[in-house]
Amino acid sequence: MIPNKPRKLQNKLIYFLAIVFTALVCGLIFLYINIVGADSKNNPEAPKGENSEAVSGPETIENPSDNRFEVTIPILMYHHIRTYNDPNDQIGNNLSVPESNFKQQIDYLKNNGFITITFADFLSFPTKKLPDKPVILTFDDGYSDSFGAYNLLKENNQLGVFYIITSYFEKSEHLSVKQVKNMAENDMEIGSHTASHPDLTKSSSEKINFEVVESKKILENILGKNVISFCYPSGKHNVKVEETVKNAGYLTATTTDYALSDTSENKMTLSRIRINPSDTLNGFAKKIEILK
Repeated sequence: MIPNKPRKLQNKLIYFLAIVFTALVCGLIFLYINIVGADSKNNPEAPKGENSEAVSGPETIENPSDNRFEVTIPILMYHHIRTYNDPNDQIGNNLSVPESNFKQQIDYLKNNGFITITFADFLSFPTKKLPDKPVILTFDDGYSDSFGAYNLLKENNQLGVFYIITSYFEKSEHLSVKQVKNMAENDMEIGSHTASHPDLTKSSSEKINFEVVESKKILENILGKNVISFCYPSGKHNVKVEETVKNAGYLTATTTDYALSDTSENKMTLSRIRINPSDTLNGFAKKIEILK
């Protein structure tokens, strides 16, 4: 039996070493899981296995494009929104739509599927989808009573485009700088109607450039944003005037030509639908529902 004693000791030694080795391996695996695994959790850029699924962020819904060839858009033209009847001021009478009429017209648009948009929306076609029945409301000259129109639009979640004559700021019967800023801050679009409302077709090149460029600069300084819309005073324009407006950085310009507009026409000569004080609600509807 004595000769077998060294062999037993040898077996015990091997068994002991196997236990130590196994414990060491288990310890290393434990450290790997707790150190490397924790690092992977804290480091979102840590590499993942081929079969691991990447965690995606919140889904983003992109505005769909518009697959229509073109979209017809009535651009409505207003000046004063007020009840006014002065036998000695026929021009003022013709430019004044009573508040009650305007309220009925806004209700009509809302109740018949029309959606008010701005020229910024208009220019987004076809990258972004326009409403099925879009309409643009424009207000010329920056009269103080157009602030009442703005308040009515705001109450009804509607939009409008207000063309401002910059040298008329703070003058009697005209909007203030504070009012225009307030309108712009509430999603109304502010456009230029020149600095002093001259007949641009009878003006010198220098005068045209000043009226077009200076008014844009003044409005942009007030609003802190790019002004893209222009309105020709009294609707008068020619090729030279149109080119000056375009070169100044405006993206749209409206006339007083009576017609529906659409997304495929020249953006520097957009037509409009004049809304008159004598228009009944049925008459207003016929002007708008030409779309049908």
